[in-house]
Amino acid sequence: MREEAPAASPSEPCESVNILMVAALLREVRSFLRRAAARPRGGLGAPAWELALSDGAAVMLLAGVGPEAAARTAALALARCRPRTLISLGFGGALTPEAAPGTLVLGERFRQYDPDRGILAAAPGPAPPRLLAGLVRRLRDAGLPSLTGTIITAPRILHKAAEAGPLMELPCPVLDLESAPLAAAAAERGLAFLGLRAVTDGAGEEIPEFIREACRRGAEPGPAAAFAWAARDPRRLLMLLRLWRRSRLAGRLLARALEVLLPVL
Repeated sequence: MREEAPAASPSEPCESVNILMVAALLREVRSFLRRAAARPRGGLGAPAWELALSDGAAVMLLAGVGPEAAARTAALALARCRPRTLISLGFGGALTPEAAPGTLVLGERFRQYDPDRGILAAAPGPAPPRLLAGLVRRLRDAGLPSLTGTIITAPRILHKAAEAGPLMELPCPVLDLESAPLAAAAAERGLAFLGLRAVTDGAGEEIPEFIREACRRGAEPGPAAAFAWAARDPRRLLMLLRLWRRSRLAGRLLARALEVLLPVL
């Protein structure tokens, strides 16, 4: 039976919070929301949940897929909330072997990549809330494989084999769809910023095209699309099973990582 997080309510305005966390999709943070007993929080123009910390509150916000959705949703939320720290979190795809599937990568630097023009640009790198080396050490002490690396934000899920060159030369490069605009929003407002990605697809592995297509439309791919894609070639079922297992593992890793990190941020 599929797990469901509590439905978000639009009724309550958001007051000041210590930490604002932004993810794209519910499947990335469902495990954390359930374990944290987060309660729905309205007034932010997007699904959101609040949880209590020892020194205040944190809010988890679902921005939707892609850099434009992340920037738009975060701007609305930051107009209502005044956090000390902004966190971008979710799944990511590794470009080099050191970040194997099941690894947590904390962004030490951020890049924005335009695949249509082949332009790789530096994105703002606001200071993290704590030294990244210390955060990585805490995660490793908790048994969570962790590294620092470069988070590269693209406008869509890329076919990684076609994107060789400067991306591969960066330290521990991991692709995502949201972090760069969120880093820019944090820099503009003087907020501490943390980029946190759980690797689902390692170097040399590709996200299936039906998922890439759904994300281009700003949607979360559903079971019907997955079954139709696999029906055209039953050998694809193994790829789907592997990706499903990786996604569940990544969601659990993110939940554990937040349990370790939030008390010290």
